[in-house]
Amino acid sequence: MLGLLAAPALFRTLPSRAAAGTAFGEILARWDGVAIGAAMLVLVTAFLRAVSFETPDLRHWVRWALLGVMAGATLYASAWTGPVARQLRRQMPGFDDLPDGAPARREFAKLHAGARTAMSVAVAAGLAALFLS
Repeated sequence: MLGLLAAPALFRTLPSRAAAGTAFGEILARWDGVAIGAAMLVLVTAFLRAVSFETPDLRHWVRWALLGVMAGATLYASAWTGPVARQLRRQMPGFDDLPDGAPARREFAKLHAGARTAMSVAVAAGLAALFLS
């Protein structure tokens, strides 16, 4: 949701693409901890609910599988691809001035796409799990 709502505003209003990318990277760095914490909180509360109030059935196991996908995708995006992409960007002075075909830009684009896809999967799996609750 941050990418859908905040990123366009930053890229439209800040003076350069580099400034917008840096600002949004800092926002995402703060978001990563929140996302990981929220995923873990969902798993813990789902576990407590399961042991206290539920009798296992097929729906229960499907929900747990979806929660596992949600947590795994969140960890992939927030604990690995996002931080690695931001570190790559920070290490390259003049990153935004590199040509599109530069290896660092290609690697960043690959990591960025992986993080975006993983967060989309996490949201979809979380919503599906919520539907089964």
